[in-house]
Order: sequence, then structure tokens, then C-alpha cells
Amino acid sequence: MTAQPLITSQTQPAGFTIGIVVLAILLLIALTAAELVIGSGNVALQDVLQSPSRPQTLAQIIIETIRLPRAIAAILVGAALAAAGTVMQTILRNPLAAPDILAVTSGAQLALVVSSLLLPFAFPGFLATIIGGALGGTLCLLVGGGLRAQAVRLALAGVAVSLAFSALSSAIILIADDRASGIILWSSGMLEQTGWAKVAPLAPFIVGAILLLVALARQFDVMALGSDMAASLGLGKATALIGLLATIVLSGAAVTIAGPIGFIGLAVPNLLRATGMVRHKALLPAACLWGAVALLSADIAAQWLSSAGTIIPTGILAACFAAPALIFVLRRMKAEAPAHNAQILGKTIFKRPVALYESLGMVLLAALLAGLLFGDGIAGRDIDWQAIQALRAPRVLVAMGAGALLAMAGLLLQAVTRNPLSGPETLGLAQGAVLASLVALLGGIIPGSALFALCSAGGACLVVLLLSLLGKNLSPTRTALTGLAVAASLSALSTIVVIEAKLQIAEALAWLAGSTHGRNWQDVAALAPWLLLIAIALAFAKRLDILALGRDAAESLGVDTAMTRLWLLLLSALSVAGAVSAVGAIGFVGLIAPHAARLCCGARYRHQLPVTALIGAILTVLADTLGRAIFAPQEIPAGIVTAFIGTPLFILLMRRQSR
Repeated sequence: MTAQPLITSQTQPAGFTIGIVVLAILLLIALTAAELVIGSGNVALQDVLQSPSRPQTLAQIIIETIRLPRAIAAILVGAALAAAGTVMQTILRNPLAAPDILAVTSGAQLALVVSSLLLPFAFPGFLATIIGGALGGTLCLLVGGGLRAQAVRLALAGVAVSLAFSALSSAIILIADDRASGIILWSSGMLEQTGWAKVAPLAPFIVGAILLLVALARQFDVMALGSDMAASLGLGKATALIGLLATIVLSGAAVTIAGPIGFIGLAVPNLLRATGMVRHKALLPAACLWGAVALLSADIAAQWLSSAGTIIPTGILAACFAAPALIFVLRRMKAEAPAHNAQILGKTIFKRPVALYESLGMVLLAALLAGLLFGDGIAGRDIDWQAIQALRAPRVLVAMGAGALLAMAGLLLQAVTRNPLSGPETLGLAQGAVLASLVALLGGIIPGSALFALCSAGGACLVVLLLSLLGKNLSPTRTALTGLAVAASLSALSTIVVIEAKLQIAEALAWLAGSTHGRNWQDVAALAPWLLLIAIALAFAKRLDILALGRDAAESLGVDTAMTRLWLLLLSALSVAGAVSAVGAIGFVGLIAPHAARLCCGARYRHQLPVTALIGAILTVLADTLGRAIFAPQEIPAGIVTAFIGTPLFILLMRRQSR
């Protein structure tokens, strides 16, 4: 498969390149001074100017032990991520390559979480991140199709692997409870430093790896010409291997110092290439400088937004720029070969609908009984029916209803977009509903009320509108990647809202991950009316069958495709809103359940709709039960469990879609 060409513009003269570098240096000096002044404690610019003489003042102590280590950390991490992204994009000939996109960052994060909480003192943190980063990157390449895989396909593979690693990291952190208090903020990308304990040991590795990459600049220039040209000029695979190892070292060091931080490695190299800077002798130093400038800017903004008692992680603020950066790259990439948009079908498992409904009914009943009888580590002959009625029954019923709504929303989205990778979570509808729900909560609107759900629906509808504008003329895989970028930015904004509003962090993060904890009969009553949307969707079954024939065929049969799609999108947004207002953002149910339904009953929507709803209900109830039972009495949010289940299935769907 032909590699995706890198994003470049017309090559600029040397004076332009020098100007870009000089501007970065000037900004870096100014931002470093601002970084030393901004933050907790009283430090004035005069204190910064006097600091070289090391006066015996409180301000000097703050500068030397807190502010300066943080500034140097931001510079090193920004430079490391930008350099790693630059080289990854060159070696893979993929403008979407970056440590956070290709699962290197999430692999390093998972390894450090495991080494810190499950295997303390077994590995040094830096070594653990290198091992984890290498594992994440290798797994991404295996899933995505290798070094010369299609750009968007490889990026989607990296996102899928990252979701699985992030879910596992979140589960370990939640299980560790009190021991993980410091890791929760670190896992969001935290540059705060106390002394030089982290920065000093890792600075030589970062500087050394960057110098090594700069020394290989000419080889990277040859590599950028293409694998055939590089081979004809005698360039072997050793350069690529050394370059990838250096990027893993840089990514591991960055994660060790500051936790996972995205956007820098993706955006900075692409923006510089878009200006015409292509020679790596200039591109790599410029990327390091502008990466440091970008991260320093984000950190200054994070400290400015932080107030007494609240801390905004720098990584969260950087993630807000994920969607603009990724959309910029996707828009400038050349169009890939058209993808096959057909739904993924195989032999229908059930020939008789009655047998299918009977089987699903029995499975759902078994899942409900398991949810009622198990899940808190207390099992035996003595069953407290009163506790089951008051505590377990409401959350099981809420999980069932929310799962049915999310699954139906996913089916409608896949039908309207004709994209098997569509879902409430992959297109950002769930995250938009979550953000709108948080804003409504801060506005004093009572959770569970009709107005609260209406606000959630408004957030989901706005995301639909945004994607309709951004996703024009994009392939299904690019649309899915755009949706995932929008979802990442919206999730970051939601986290900022939670922190700024001083909500209960642990409970809020669990709800953001999708949780039924603490649901009662009032929540059941509030969710019940939303289930009528399933009946309304059934009224569109015939028109959905006609839409599946294509736009021209549907209109020739008298179906107003534009109005029908509008109503179906509205139904999907309302379904997502009803589920999110009840349980938060539970992922992958809306993506996986429709495909499972098609394998069970075929392509007719009069069967697909109810079967999809039943499968979604079963998946969510089982996820909730497993989340309560695996590490009882600690709970893992149902959304994390569905991520474990959904990630391998998402990878399977992606591979089937690319054929």
C-alpha cells in the first residue's frame, strides 16, 4: 500500500527558516520568564532578574525548587514530544504519527502505573516507560498493518490500543484507591515539580536522544523520499530502527516527568512542514523549540486558570487542542482510496426471529439475575432481598435502559452515516452530552429532570451539527478519527469543568467514565420515558431499509432522505442524552451492539432495532455486574469494562472495514 505523503508546502529560503527559529527562541525566553513569575507564591519579575545572584529570599527558594524545575520540565518534555513526532512521521511516512496517536504514550503510562502501584520497586520508572512505550507502539503497528500501513488506519489502530491501555490504567488507579491519589493528576499530564528529582536524571537522556536524531538528519531526508529511493541510495533499516528507539526513549522520559501529554507531537511537526520546512537539519531543532514553546504556553494557561484549591493539569489543557490539530492534518492530507462502506455482515446466526428473541430474552434475564445476586463480594445462602430491592435493582434497571438507548443510537448513526465505525462515543455525541450535562449541573438544573436531559440532548445535537460541517467529503475512517478527536477535546473540557467547579473529583471522574453507582428508583423513573424513543425508532424501520439502498434509490421510492436523516439524527441525539443523563458516558455499546445484531438477525431494521436494544441492555448489565464483582468491594465503572470488551471488537471492525 502506498504511504501517505507528508504534509508539506513549497520549500522556503534559508532566511525564512532562520526567522522561524529565531522567533521560537525569543518566544521561549519570554515564556520561560513568564513561567517563573506565574504560579502559587509571590514571585515578581524583579525576583527573577535577581535570581542569578542567588539572594537569600523566599522568592529565590520558590524559583529554584518549584518554578525553574517546572519550566525546564516543560521545555524538555515539549522538545522531546515534538522531536519524537517529527521522526515518527518521517519514518512511517504518516502525518498522523505521534507518540500519543500510536499508543506509545499510553503504553508508557500503563507501564508506569503498573510499576508504581502493582510492582513497586520492580523496575525504575524510566525503564518501565520505555518497555511500555515499545509495547504500545509495537502492538499498534501489528494491529494497524505495519510500517507502511495506510495513515488513517494506523492512527485508528493506535487510538484503539490507547483506549484499551487507558482503560486498564484507570482501573488500576481506581482499585489502588488512596495509594493512587498522586497518580490521578499525573495521569492527566502534570508538569508540577518539587525539586530536581525527576528532571535532572532524565535531562541527559532527552538531550542525548535529540542530538542523536539531529546527527541522523541527512538519513531522515533520504528516508522522506520514499522506501524505494532510500533503498536505492543504500539506506538500510538500521536508521529507522535507531530512530524509532530514540523516539521511544523520548516519549518514555516525557511520560516519566509529566505524565501523558498529547497534541504536541502531532501538531508541531505538521505545522512546520506546512510552512515549507522539510530538511531535518533545520526541522528537528525547530520542532524542539516550537514544541517547548507550545507546552510552555499551555502550562502558563493552565496555571492562570488554576486557582486556590484547584489544579488544572497541563495535559488536559493541551488535549483541548486535539480536535483542531487533527482536523488540520486530515484536511491537508491527500484523499485515500475509497473505502467500502457496506455494513459488516456474515451468515445470519438465527434463521427464525422467534428463536432469536427467546434466546436474547433468556440471556437478558440471566444477566439481570446475575446483576441482582452478585457484585459486591457478598454471596451466600442468606440473601437480603430488601437491600437488593433498594440498592441493586435500580442500578441494574438503569444499566439495562441506558444500554438499550446507547445501542439504538449507535445503530441509527451507522445507518445515517453509512459508516460501520460510527457510534455515540466515536463521533463525540456522548462526550458532548456529558459536557452539556455538567454545564447544566453548574447552572443549578436538577439531575434527572426533563430540563437536565434536554441540555444533554442539546450538547449531543451540537456535536452532530459540528461533525456534519467537518465531515463533508471524508471517508468513514477519517470521519471516525475526526469524531474521536472531537470526543477527546470535549472530554478534556469536561474534566476542566469538573476541576474548576470543585466537584467531587473521584465521583465525577467515575461518572465521566460511565457508572451506575448510587442509582435509585427515582433515576429509574426518570429514565423510563426515554425508552419510548425505541418504539418511535421502530416506526422508521421501513424507511431505514430503503435508506440502506442508497440516496438515489431511496428518493426514487418516494423517501425524503434529507428529512428522514434529520429525524434519525435527532432520535440518536435524544437517545444518547437520555442514557448520558442517567449513567454518564459508557463507551463502545453503541458501536458494537449494532454489528452483533446484524450477525444475529440480518439487515432488516424491523428486527435490527429491537435486537440491537436487547444486546445493548445485556452488554451494559453484564459490564456493571463485572465492574462490581471483579475487585469487590471496589467498583470499576461500567464504561471502563465496556472499553475492555469493545476495544478488540473495534479493532476487528476496523480491519474488516479496510478490506
